[in-house]
Amino acid sequence: MTRINLLPPEERSRAAREQGLLLAIVGLVVLVVALGAVYFMSYRQVSDKKVQLDTVSGQVDVANVELAALKPYAALQVQREAMDVTAAQILNSRVIMSNVLEEVALLIPSGVSVTQMNVTVPAYMVAGSSDASAPGTTTALATDLTLVGDATGSTLYDAHVQVATLMTQLGLMPQIMNIRLTSANASTTVSNDVQFSIAANLRPFATTPPLAPAAPSITMGGGQ
Repeated sequence: MTRINLLPPEERSRAAREQGLLLAIVGLVVLVVALGAVYFMSYRQVSDKKVQLDTVSGQVDVANVELAALKPYAALQVQREAMDVTAAQILNSRVIMSNVLEEVALLIPSGVSVTQMNVTVPAYMVAGSSDASAPGTTTALATDLTLVGDATGSTLYDAHVQVATLMTQLGLMPQIMNIRLTSANASTTVSNDVQFSIAANLRPFATTPPLAPAAPSITMGGGQ
């Protein structure tokens, strides 16, 4: 059966336009709803990120407060480490007199007797003996070690040989240097006996002790 549209052409055109307009309105509503959904989801994400940012900022503030409270302890740690280094330097710059005396005793020849021994540690080998902030200060080289004694032999020549042997033996000591004979005279009371005096210097440390003046330039004398 054939369907016949009895509407006039004008009505048919107007109905088509209304139908198209309705579809456009429905599409616009769907688009608005979709955009609203996207905006809502984005807003929720931004809000969540803002909450996370506020939380992290609060944690950073707390950490900064704790860090500020620990700064004095960090300064104390640095000071303690510096004191440990200084203490180690002082410990390594000691002149152990017992070792010096023991080695001198072991090196004395059988025909030699020491009646007097004087040892003075120079300022440039003593920690804290000077203000290290004053540059260019040096200590003049003086006698640090003095040995006074007698040497005997079968002849006066042998007695002098004994003194020379003692000076050679002292040259084996790593703690002293610049060994020199200051006097060697035949005894007026004992035959074949020489009364002598030997001077030397303590060898400066490779590293100047803390707060000590710089070691002077040392010119080697008649010994090692």
